[in-house]
Amino acid sequence: MRLYLNWIMSGCLLFVSSIAVAEEKQESTEDAKPFLTIKVVDEAGKPVEGARTGMIAVVNGYDREQGAKWSFGHFEQKSDAEGIIRFHNPDKYRGMVYVRHAGRSLVAVKRTDLLGDLPSPLILTMSPACHVTWKIESSQLDQRGKEIGAVRGFSSAENMICQWCNESGSILHFYLPPGIFTLVAAGESICPVEKNIEIKAGQTELDAGTTDTAALKYKLLTGKPAPEIVDVQEWKNGPVKLSQLRGKVVVLEFWGWWCGPCVIRGIPELFQLREEYSKDDLAIVGIHVSYGEDDEVNSIGEMDEKLAQVREKVWKGKQIDFPVAFTRNRKLAFAPGGAKVAHSRMSVEYGINEFPTLIVIDRQGNVFGKLMLWKKADREKLKQLIEAK
Repeated sequence: MRLYLNWIMSGCLLFVSSIAVAEEKQESTEDAKPFLTIKVVDEAGKPVEGARTGMIAVVNGYDREQGAKWSFGHFEQKSDAEGIIRFHNPDKYRGMVYVRHAGRSLVAVKRTDLLGDLPSPLILTMSPACHVTWKIESSQLDQRGKEIGAVRGFSSAENMICQWCNESGSILHFYLPPGIFTLVAAGESICPVEKNIEIKAGQTELDAGTTDTAALKYKLLTGKPAPEIVDVQEWKNGPVKLSQLRGKVVVLEFWGWWCGPCVIRGIPELFQLREEYSKDDLAIVGIHVSYGEDDEVNSIGEMDEKLAQVREKVWKGKQIDFPVAFTRNRKLAFAPGGAKVAHSRMSVEYGINEFPTLIVIDRQGNVFGKLMLWKKADREKLKQLIEAK
């Protein structure tokens, strides 16, 4: 499967909105020599003033009357009167330039990290934007009376993401120039899905149709017996079986040492749960999932080594004292015939495509659902479940 589809699997889209709206001032770089200079021009070759670009380009919602709500993240820039945009910080540049001029409905997309010696300035011709719409459905969820929930997606060109779409319901919106693109969609309830499109010159609207995608398994397991923990390479503070934990509320935390939100937020939340509730009432089990060849570790020992600085600086010396199942790294599909983008058998069994994810199991051994402990309402749900003996 293409590399960019895996970006969703690691939960990158969970933080698109927060990155896009973060109030961080760009350090002054006016005196620094730019590592990349581009000049944006229209199809007549005239400079385009006021075109926007940034670290990311995100549609953060859509209204029929008002149109799309845009963000360009940190380091947003605008082209000057000569159409010039200068990039000074290579650490904040991903190799893809996406430029948009809202008033003139012009866009340009160009991957530059593969071009070798770049001219200065690099000329980018902006074309009339094509508004692409793509509707995502799940008949599996519809048949069970469940909502599809938040759908997120991105478009990619030349095997690199160029524009994200978030918070626009089940219809994704993209604004792209002529060319060949791949659209990818995923969400909290659905399996990732992709679609290839071609935009022709002069085309300003493209309906990419409706795609029916499978539901993630945890949405179908609510109220049903929780699948047993399987395909474990090694245990830390274990082993343990879910069948042994009947009579207790169980939280399964799907996480990885490579996942920043997991180790910065997820694991500390579990430490707090352990302090709040007795082991007689609440059992905590970690499901560690390796991710990608560069991030893979082969044992609990290697995982602990990777977490040494985190334990010291983030966890304040606390150790993981609950069982952790170190799962085997496998490339599997979430649904028959689907893309092999899951990284463990447990990810498939529970339908986990974002990290961290916390699944709660009730005292009878049935799946209660997915909770986000940073939400007050979800913490209250867990509290009520634990207290309802």
